[in-house]
Parts: sequence; C-alpha cells; structure tokens
Amino acid sequence: MSHKIADKPWFHYPAFSWQTKRAVVIGGGIAGCQSAWHLLQTGWHVTLIERHKKLATEASGNLAGAILPKMTALESLGEDFYVQAFRYTLKQLEQLAASHQHLHYDLCGVLQLAHNAREEKRWQALQKRGFEDDFLQCLNTAQTQQQSGIHAPYKSVFFPQGGWINPASFCKALIDHPNCCVLLESEALNLKKVKQQWQVLDNQHHLIAQAEVIIMSSGKDIKQLTQYNDLPIMPVLGQTTQANASATSQKLKTVIGHEGYLTPAINGQHIFGATFERDKNQAIIDPIADKTNQQQLYKYLAEFSDSLGKIESSHAAIRMTTPDRFPYAGALIDRTFYNNNYADIHQGKYWKSYPSAHYQKGLFILAGLGSRGLTTAGYCAALLADIINGKQPNDKITQALHAGRFMVKRLKQNSH
Repeated sequence: MSHKIADKPWFHYPAFSWQTKRAVVIGGGIAGCQSAWHLLQTGWHVTLIERHKKLATEASGNLAGAILPKMTALESLGEDFYVQAFRYTLKQLEQLAASHQHLHYDLCGVLQLAHNAREEKRWQALQKRGFEDDFLQCLNTAQTQQQSGIHAPYKSVFFPQGGWINPASFCKALIDHPNCCVLLESEALNLKKVKQQWQVLDNQHHLIAQAEVIIMSSGKDIKQLTQYNDLPIMPVLGQTTQANASATSQKLKTVIGHEGYLTPAINGQHIFGATFERDKNQAIIDPIADKTNQQQLYKYLAEFSDSLGKIESSHAAIRMTTPDRFPYAGALIDRTFYNNNYADIHQGKYWKSYPSAHYQKGLFILAGLGSRGLTTAGYCAALLADIINGKQPNDKITQALHAGRFMVKRLKQNSH
C-alpha cells in the first residue's frame, strides 16, 4: 500500500499483529510503568525490568512532582498535547485512587506565578482566551495570595485541578496487576532478535526475558541499547531540595510554579527546585545545587523562604529531553528503509507515491519526557498502546511524538 506525500506515509503505522500478547518493558520509572499499565488494561502479559532495587529510582525518584499542563500564549500543538495529557492523567488518577489506598497525591491546585515580563505577557494572553474556571483562572495579586495562603505578590495562572504526586506510589499503583511480572536488580543491556522473539540480555549476555514486543523506557540508560537508532535525546540534570515546614510555611495551600516548583508541606517537608543542567550524565547530589534552589526560591518568595526550617538535599536525577520538547512515543523505524525510500522527499515531489513506513517490528519507545513526565507519560503510553494494538492513530500529536520525525526532517533538508 502506498500513500501520496500529503498523507505523510513516513509517519504511518501498520496494523501490527502478534502471535501472543506478551511484552517486555525496560525501565521501572513513570514511563515504563505507564507503558505496562496500558498494555495490561488491554489484555497483555507484561514483564517489567528495572535495574535498581525498587521502582521510581532515577528521574521518577523525587518525593513529589507537580501535575499541570504547559500553556502557551497562543493556541499551539504543544499546548494541545499538554492539555490533553493533563486531562487524561486526572481521569487516570481518579480511576487508580478508587482501588489503591497507597496512591499519595493531592490535587490542591497549582499557581504559576507571573514572576517576570515573559510570564506577565503569557498571563495577559491567557486571560483573553476565555478558559473555563475549572481548568484555568487568571488571578490578580490579591487573589493569588488568597489562593496560596502565603505572601506571594504576583499575578498568577491557577490550575484548580492540578497538584502534586509521589511518583513511587504512582508507579506502584500502575504495575499492581496479576499479569505483571516485575524483575528488579536486572540490567537490560542487549537486545537480540531470535525468530519472532526479542531476547533481553544482561551484561553477561544471559537471557533475562523475551517477547515479541519490547518497549524501551529506561531514561538515560536507553542509549545502551543499540536498537534505539541514535535518536536525538539529551540529558538534563535536575536536583530538588527539601526543607522542614514552619508554622508560616505550612500555610501554603497549593503547588507554586516560578522558574522551578514548590510544594505545600508533605509529611512536614516542602519539596522545591529543580535545577536544570544540560549535558550532565551523572546524577550526584551537589550542595551547590541546593543553594541554587534556595536562592531561586528566595528571589521570588523571600518571606516564605526565610520561614523554612532545616534545608537539605532531596533527590538528583538525569531527565532526558528532545530537541523539540515532544517525547518519543511509538515504534522504532527501519532507518535503512527510510533512507532508501524517502531520500528524495527534499525535492518536493508531491506527485510521487511513497510506500508506508517500515519499522523494527516489535520495538517501541517511550522516552524523552523531560521534566513533565508525571503529566504526560500516561497520555503518551495510551497512544503507544493503541499503536501496538493495531489501532493506527494518525493525528498531529501522534506524528509529533513519532520516533522517526528527526530523520524525516533531515531527509527533507537533504542533510542525512
């Protein structure tokens, strides 16, 4: 089957079919656990492989992370993605909370402060767009302070349905299923195709697990797997800080976003940060990072910062991001096929029919979630599950998450 160029055949997914509904998910953070959950809901048996002693250890290891959409001044595909992901996650949390008492979260609302000229401009643009109050409110300074419960002399964008969640409890709830086998302290370093099965091997080339379908969701470790096709993906080191709550700081009622984020008191502790250091490949707790977080908090919320008790390091981890800030969620492409069949798309041959894309059958990816994975991973995993289950989604967001998009861009620029 071939498509005209207007149909963007390089983003087309086939109706995948499988002999058995068994999958291996590599990575026990929020991306891997969401991937597992969505397959489990559709009748799959899943083996989840995690190299640490427990789930949610690296990028998903913060004590608390924020759940909120990312808004742009004008309507955009990026905003649409984040809004849909946010709403999807809220519904999922409601579903999970009904049967998982240990799920630790609070949809206490999130205030995004208009703390500089850029954010003030965004605030003004969002105010004109007429959102429903249950989704987004543009608050003046007095309203911000009333909503937050502390001295916060800024206008703000308020998301009343937003909040915070403990990622480890989220991951635990997601993989709580009789058809999910979790292998801890198992390092997946090699993949080998044997007939229709992908074998997952450790550093001694011992077999860990095998299945027709593999989902690679191992964050910074994904580059160890050669089949991931050298996708553009960049490490960003982030460190959070925690502080003992005081009588004053306990008045904070919502999550607050500025350059970083700040939570209300959770078990007597506020979590705030995080730093953002590009091209760092090792996650090492650094006292200087805590000072950076503290200085940033003081810059925007001085009175609150001064009221805090003992301050100490919380968590440091490498988050992976992509050049266009959209995650990867989809099948891994057959690079040779793309080079052989789409090499002339830079010539703009709109009259030509191109064959539909080919993929490394059975290999899928969910990665590059950046700093908002708690909000977006579920929605991305739902799209990924649809692709694996042969539903052939073909909308702009699915294409924006396609793992071959940067190769297509290079081919269009004739720079491959």
